[in-house]
Amino acid sequence: MHITAEKIKEAAEALECTELKSFMFQEPTAGPLTKPRRSSRSSRRSSRRSTRGTRRSSRGSRRSTRRSRRSTRRSHRSTRRSRRSTRRSRRSTRRSRRSTRRSRRSTRRSRRSTRRSRRSTRRSRRSTRRSRRSTRRSRRSTRRSRRSTRRSRRSTRRSRRSTRRS
Repeated sequence: MHITAEKIKEAAEALECTELKSFMFQEPTAGPLTKPRRSSRSSRRSSRRSTRGTRRSSRGSRRSTRRSRRSTRRSHRSTRRSRRSTRRSRRSTRRSRRSTRRSRRSTRRSRRSTRRSRRSTRRSRRSTRRSRRSTRRSRRSTRRSRRSTRRSRRSTRRSRRSTRRS
């Protein structure tokens, strides 16, 4: 079906008394020239219900966002605490390692010192033994020399006596 200009004119004349004319000739920023019809009670109720529903949904969404924020804060706090605890445990392990190293070093040093002291005592004992041996030898030698001198003296005395007799 072909729409002609005459048909458009007829339709416009028929719609002159309706809202279309006011809508066509009104300024774009101005409101509607004709007053809107009053809405019925049922439509008012439905609009109230819809506004209540939107309010409730907005409240619910706000609550959920608050809860999510709280949970994220709590999780951040817990992660911070766990990080702190891990740092503390690492520090304590480092300290314990250091203390064990120090104790090992001290035990090594004490062992070395004990070894040295033992060596020194052994050496001193050896030296005392040697000195005792030397003193014994010297005593023996002195005894021998004394004996020999005594013998020689005796022999000289005897020889003198024998010469005197003869």
